[in-house]
This record gives sequence, structure tokens and C-alpha cells, in this order.
Amino acid sequence: MKIRNRSLFYTVGSVAVTAGLLFSLATSPIPSVHATEVAIENYPSLAITKSEVTIQGYLIAPLNSSGTAFDATNKTNLALGASMDTAAADTIPIQLKEPLRSQFNLVDHPELVGKLVRITGTSDTYMKRAGIKPATAIEIVDSSSNNVQPPTSENTATKPSDLVSTPIATVRSGAQGTEYTVSGKIISLVNGWGGNGFYLQGSDGTGIYIYPGAALGYQRGDTVQLTGTLSEYKGELQLTTVSNHKAISEKFNTPITETSIAQLATQAQATLVSLKNLTVGDIQSDSYQNSTFTVTDSEGQTVDVRLDSRTGIKTADLLNRINKGDKINLTAILSTYNGKIQLKPFDLSHFEVIEKATTEAGPRKTEAVTVGRIQGASHQSPLVNQSVMLKNVVVTYVTSANNFYVQDVTPDGDVKTSDGINIFTDKLKTNVKVGDLVTIAGRVEEYQGRGYAERDKTDLTITQIRATEVTVDGTAPVPSPIVLGLDRTIPADIIDNDGLAQFDPEQDALDFWESVEGMVVAVDDAKILGPLKNKEIYVTPATSQLPLNNVGGVNLRPEGNNTNIIPLLLKNGKQIVKSGDYFTGRIAGPVTYSYTNYKVYVDDSTLPTLHKGTTKPETTTIIPNDDKLTIASYNIENFSADSKSTSDAKVQRVAKSFVSDLHSPDIIGLIEVQDNNGATNDGTTDASKSAERLIAAIQAAGGPTYTYVDIAPENNKDGGQEGGNIRVGFLYNSKRVSLSDKPIGTATQAVAWENGELNLSLGRIDPTNPAWAAVRKTLAAEFVFKGEKVVVLANHLNSKRGDNGLYGKIQPVSFKSEEKRHILAQIIADFTKAGLTQNPNANIVMLGDFNDYEFTKTIEILETGGMANLVSRHDASDRFSYFYNGNNQSLDNMLVSTNLLERYAFDMVHVNSAFMEEHGRASDHDPLLVQLDVTKAQEPTQPEPSDKQTDDSGTVNNSDDNGTTNYNKPTNLSTSNQTSVNTDDRSGTTDKGQTTVTPTAKNSQKKILPKTGGETSFVLITIGLVILSACLVKKQKES
Repeated sequence: MKIRNRSLFYTVGSVAVTAGLLFSLATSPIPSVHATEVAIENYPSLAITKSEVTIQGYLIAPLNSSGTAFDATNKTNLALGASMDTAAADTIPIQLKEPLRSQFNLVDHPELVGKLVRITGTSDTYMKRAGIKPATAIEIVDSSSNNVQPPTSENTATKPSDLVSTPIATVRSGAQGTEYTVSGKIISLVNGWGGNGFYLQGSDGTGIYIYPGAALGYQRGDTVQLTGTLSEYKGELQLTTVSNHKAISEKFNTPITETSIAQLATQAQATLVSLKNLTVGDIQSDSYQNSTFTVTDSEGQTVDVRLDSRTGIKTADLLNRINKGDKINLTAILSTYNGKIQLKPFDLSHFEVIEKATTEAGPRKTEAVTVGRIQGASHQSPLVNQSVMLKNVVVTYVTSANNFYVQDVTPDGDVKTSDGINIFTDKLKTNVKVGDLVTIAGRVEEYQGRGYAERDKTDLTITQIRATEVTVDGTAPVPSPIVLGLDRTIPADIIDNDGLAQFDPEQDALDFWESVEGMVVAVDDAKILGPLKNKEIYVTPATSQLPLNNVGGVNLRPEGNNTNIIPLLLKNGKQIVKSGDYFTGRIAGPVTYSYTNYKVYVDDSTLPTLHKGTTKPETTTIIPNDDKLTIASYNIENFSADSKSTSDAKVQRVAKSFVSDLHSPDIIGLIEVQDNNGATNDGTTDASKSAERLIAAIQAAGGPTYTYVDIAPENNKDGGQEGGNIRVGFLYNSKRVSLSDKPIGTATQAVAWENGELNLSLGRIDPTNPAWAAVRKTLAAEFVFKGEKVVVLANHLNSKRGDNGLYGKIQPVSFKSEEKRHILAQIIADFTKAGLTQNPNANIVMLGDFNDYEFTKTIEILETGGMANLVSRHDASDRFSYFYNGNNQSLDNMLVSTNLLERYAFDMVHVNSAFMEEHGRASDHDPLLVQLDVTKAQEPTQPEPSDKQTDDSGTVNNSDDNGTTNYNKPTNLSTSNQTSVNTDDRSGTTDKGQTTVTPTAKNSQKKILPKTGGETSFVLITIGLVILSACLVKKQKES
């Protein structure tokens, strides 16, 4: 349906705002006082900064997925315009995530169309143009009407006449969401932090931040009475949505409190304070020239200082007044940000310099220096924040209109100091090109490059010059590159071994890369290690001695780091490459840094010839056998029934890999199954339609009709993508295996062992244990194959999020996420140990994405539960399932109880990790496959009574066997008497009463398969009852 008139389309829904919406608008997040305010007319032309911005405009309509047209059915975004007549392609696209999606999507809230709003969020590319991704706060500036006129700053608010003011101290302890009237004096600049906000101090000596959105017409020193709603943002209290205000004649005494850093916690927030004799730390600047630094007093106490450029003072202005090492007296607003005390000056007079730092070693403003002197033999420039001039440098690479690299024509000959550096021209127009000989004047900075949100805490900085003048003096040859592996060799195995205490490029790879930061380096005849992603290709030079695995990649090693892996960051990055491909010729570019790693910038037009290697997607070597059970483990990467997030092409690729590559396993442990509508956060947790979609695709690809089982998680309790309710589950071929005829547990019900078997056919392991918070709970299923019970545990342990990057500024590196995995691994190991204590012949298989490698403590702990990891016993050159940062690695593992060690065949089937989607990649993980002979005769073992062995969670209470078992390398199953693939007609046990998800008509329900039993089972049960009755009669006579 075409929407010809947006206003008409939304009229029906615009009659009234519900009470629920009013509440959500009153309690929605308040824009950060640190966000940079940008005029909506200017925003499309500004560079993407990945930092927080605020834009004011009109809500027009939702956009389609490409942002080229309006889509009245889309809840995931908003189109923001300077007016309601703005064309779809000219709007600012705003990504909505929960809780803002529920509160502000225009499908559910058409009454918001036409509202003037202020939106705060991350400046990022969205729908292929400058957008906000995601929005973090939305404020309705004009909620009274669907005004389509430009915003006005006239003071039109109602003037209160008889309102009684509440003391600000009382307001600060009041309930958020409550409206208060306060009186006081404006003690700060107005709009110094965006949103026309200011700090107001009352007669009781306490203060509060006022965030009105629209201008109220006041200035510093005015005394006012106003009414607003109490809220909090990042720990700072503020009054927003100002409904009434007026100037008053009352006088307020607002002295500046002299204090010390140690006493700041006891002082009144949102008031002016002054501190004496502070030493200035490194002054950092972002792309908006906001300044942040710490100050230290004579007692060694420190506090953060932030100077917002919206005060009119940019970093360049501040550096003309103070520098690192200066001693100052400081006046500022005392505030809180993210739980930390922060000082916020807003005038240059707030910085009183009492002693300048010694700067004799620095250059005079007119003195030319070499790049090597600026870079220095360290990770930070010795001339940071100082003005310098570069002469006789040549442009080596142009990254954008305001960013390029230069290198000294004459090197300084010191391998510890780089001869290249990044130049940032901001708004200065240069139009330089490679080969230009230039003179540059500017200020040295340590710049935070692209990275994750926490990059200021984790990433190293890039030394750059913020240029104020660039002069082209002629042309010059670009210096010959440093050929890696020939001219200089990256230190092997060691990234850093001294916690950054010493700068040693000959021993530490981290220091090596810093010693060539900004310089042109080269890789000859590069070997490609894996697929292209985010415009990056990971390679090693032809001279590398790193052993290659079966697909031409490099495996992660426990004994050292693969430091010879080199990331290439391409300007366009459209190549289709896979493991085993290679270049013949030289690749060259300057060294940069982003996302906690050094990288080499490469212009695609300069790439040498690309050759395709011989690596192809694999088919398992395991041949199906009617008498043997096959079990697969497969992370299918956020799979859902939602075609917007899981494409039909992906579904077909996953199905094909099950049928053609894995020969339709009897049981498939699925990892990363999302609920029916994917990331839509509406409370849905059921995944039956997601499973139905996959089952139908498998059947269409020639496979059997699988049955799917899982236990739906509690909404948003198991981590993963918000709203996706990611979980593990099982597909099984009911013509080959059945789920045991026992109840299925709930999301919070713990499965346990009883007499060597599970008490549930499907249950979660200790799901209410706090250790499982925001993690997928391990799912245990009891299957029956040819009369034998097989327990399969599907796992997806917590991710590596929070671990330090290998090339980050935190050295030595710590892997904090391991701590939780070790706890979870112990819970799982205790569970399997409990079962094997009761029944040493229990057949147990453990599979999934453990987010840890085969040589880690996590796997060692799991093995203490009587399990053996098959990945550790697999061919080392084939031992991987995932590709990350140039390394192949085994995040996916498969373990079996040790009684199965002589009766298995195992394969890691490389169909995804080495490839791109253009090669048929279905997921980011490779599947694992095991074939087991579970019907082989075993020595009978008398199960131990379960009531003496386990508690309610299945944990052993009286076991003292905590040692690691050593296992001999097994002999794999013989392939004799194996048959060809037969996907539907194999003999086996029948299914008993479980829920099945099969492809059905649109309005049909889940089918419940009927309970069936053989005549033999009936006879055995009858005999058992007769014997039991006889025993009871005898017992009664004896008593």
C-alpha cells in the first residue's frame, strides 16, 4: 500500500495519548549532558564520530530497511527531519532499541508523528548515511501539538503566580518522575552542555541541573522559579520538561566552596567549588574538541575534569592556557558522571595558572622537528599537546578529505622511533595527494581511534598532528617501505612481557608495531588466512614460519602468540577471499590502530594479483551406519523465523550443510536459536516457528523430518541479542532415536539423576544458580537409540566480552570472562560426575559453543566430570571451528564419557569459518560431528542409590574425586559394515509423546506425537508387576 499522505495515515491513532505512554515519556532516559549538540541541517555533512550527539527535529515516519522510503509498518527506526516536508532520503535515520523502541515507535504511537523532539545517541553510519545508531534518549520538546513550524526560542511558557518552591535539598531526595517547583540562581553558563541547560543553586546552598530542551531566555546570574520533572542521567539528578518558569527578584547567596579532592564527596553536588595547587595530567580531545583530563593534588588524590566545547572553549583554546604538568587553581561545577565525581569548568577564568611546567625540551613554535622526535621511543609522544612544525615530509597515504599520513624524506636512523605520522586537518581544506612534499604546523595529540565503547580504557592511542597549516612545497618519492619479514622481523611469540615498563621493539611485538606506527610497511606474497570482514584481511608474509593448518590458516597456540599475523585494512574492501588464497607481489601502506589492534592501511587499487587457493567446503568423512548413532553440534548464529534478520538464503545454506555436509545426523545440538521474531523485544520467547522454518528447509534439501525440542528461556534472562532470547535446543530424527518418555522441565526446574538416569527427558542444569545470570543454561536431553539411553548436554557458555585485547594498553592481558566459565564448567562437571557415579556405564555426550579453547582450564574442569574432549584428541592441523583476528580456534568442543572413548569417530567439518557467504558460508562456526557405537556390550554395573549421591541439582554431595583423569588416545571406529546415506528409512526406536515442530499449514498447531509401545515392553512390564506383587505378599507374611 502506498502512503500518499502521512498526516492522514496517522490521524486515527492521534486522538489521544494513553496513560502508559505518558508514563514512559516521563521516565525515558534523559539526554547526556556530555552529548554534542548538532544542528539538524548540518548533521548530514559532518564526519561520523561514533561519539554521543544530540539533534533536534520533527518525527516524520518510520523508514524502510534501506532508508529510501517511508514504511508505516517498521518499528525499528525513526525518520527525523528539519520539517515535516523532508523527503525520506534526506531525513536523519534513527535506530530504536529497547526500551525506547516500545515507547517511541510510530507504529504503536502514531500520535507522536509531527512532534518536535531532541534525540541523543551515537553518531554512526545507518542506512548508508549519517544517522544515530542507536538512540539513547528521546525528549519531546513540544508535546502540546503536532507543530510543523521551525522551533522557536521565545519564552512562551506559562508564568507561575502562586506556586510554592520546594527546597532543592528536598527535591534531590525526592521520587524521580515527580514534578517539583524550585527557585534559585543560575550559577553556570546556559547551554554549556547542550539542551539549553544550566545549573541552579537554591537558598539552602544545594544545586541541581536544569535540562529544559528549549531555550527559556535566561542567562548566568538570573534568579528564577521553575517547575520540572525530577530524573537522573548517568548518576546526575536533573529537572526536565520545564512546564512553568519566571524571573524572580529574590536574592540568593551562592558562594564558591573552597575544598580539596578528598572532601569532594561531602560537598553539595551541582554547586561551584574551587581547589588549589593541582597538577594537570594529559589533556585528551575528541573529534568535537571536548577536553578531558585529570588533576592531582599534593596528597596524590586525583579527580576527572571535563570541559565541554559547547561552552565555547575548545581543546585548542584550553591548551593555549594550560598544559600537562602545569600547577593550577581550579573552579568548576561539582557533578557526577557514571558514578564518578567530575569537575566541569565552563570559563577560561576558572583555570588560574600558578606555575608552568618545565618545557625546555620542547620545540619552539617556529622550530621544525622530525617525525621521529615527535613519535619518540614510547607509546606516547614526548611532545604531546605541544605546537610543532614538520618540514620535508612526503604524503604517503590519504584516508579521507581531512586525514592523511606523512613520512620524513630523510629517516632518523633509529629503529625505535617511527618516521611516519598521521595528520588530521579538521576543517582545514588541503586536497593533498600521495607524493606531495609538505610543510605542516599544528599541535601534537594522542588520538583515540575507532573502537568499542570502552576503547578509552582498553586501546592504545594514535599519535597525530592536528594541523593548523599545510603547505605543499612540491613533490618527492615516497620512501621505500619496511618489508616485514625481510627488512625487519616482528618478534615471535611475545606481544608484551614487561607490562609496558620498557620499550623494546626487538623483543615485544606490541612495541615493534608502535616503532613503525604511521610508517609505510610492506608484505610480500601474502598468504590469506581467512575471510574478509569489516574491510579487513588477515595475512602472513611468505617468509612466515608459522605452520599452516588444513585450510591454509593458522591455529591459535597455547605456547605462544601468532605475532606474524598482519591485519590489512582496505579502503574499499570488496574482495572475496578465503583461507588458502594468496597474493603474488607487494602490499604496502602505513601502520594505523583501531579496535585494539595495529593494522596496515591499504589502497585497493594498489593490490597485487589475487590467486584462489584450493580450499573448499568439506563434507564429513563419517559415513552413516544403521547401528551407530551420529550427533552433531552446530552454532547457527542467531537463527530465527524472522526473515529480516535470518535470510532465506541463510536458512537454505544451514539446511544444506545438515543434509549434504553432515549426512543428516540423528541428533543435532543447535546453538544460538532465537525466538520466533528474533530481536524484536516484545516478550516472545517461543522458538517453535524458528525451528519449523529450519525443519522445512532441511526436508526440502532432501533430509528427514526432524523433531525439535528446547526449553524456552525466561524473557531476556539468557544473554545474547536483546529480545532474541537465544537458547540451545535439539533436532532429532524420530525414525532413528526417541526422547525418553519422561516429563520435560521448565525454565527454572533443575534436572537431576535418579538411579543412573535423568529424572526428566529434557531439563536445564541448575538453572537458578546465580552463576547462570545472563547466560544460556545448559540443556540436558535423554535420548533412546536401539534401546540404549544416551544423555546429550547442549552448552553455550558466556562470551569473551570483557577480556582485554592482546594489543591493548592493559598489559599483561587478563581474561576476566574465564572466571565465570570456570564456575559454570564446574557446575556441569559436577552434574556429569553425579551421573557417572550412579552409573559408570552412562553414555554422556557434551557439545556446544564453550567460548574457550581445547587447551584451556574450562575444558580441563569439564573433563574432571568423567568426560574426555574429542577436539583435544583430533588431528592438530584440523582442530578449529572459528576464525577471529587471523587465528583459527576451537570455541566449539565435544566431549564424551570415558566409557565411549574406544567406540567413536569424530570430525570437525570446515564449511563456514574459512569462507565468506559468497562461498556458501551459513554461520560463523563450523559444525562438529561424532559417531558412537552405544550398543556394544558392557560389563554390568550395579547403579548406586541416587538418594545418597545427589542433591536437587544433580550435584554429588559425598564425592572426593576431584582430580583430572588422563586418557589414552582412542582408536576410532572401524568403517566396516557401514552403509550409504538413507535419510528416512533407517530402522530404530519410535518417538514417545514429546512435542514436535514440523512444517504445517499457516494456522495449524504443534503436533503431539502419540505414545506407542511394543509388545515386548508390555510383557516386561506385566512380568515386573507380577514379581513386585509376589514380593509384597511375602513381605506381609513375614511381618
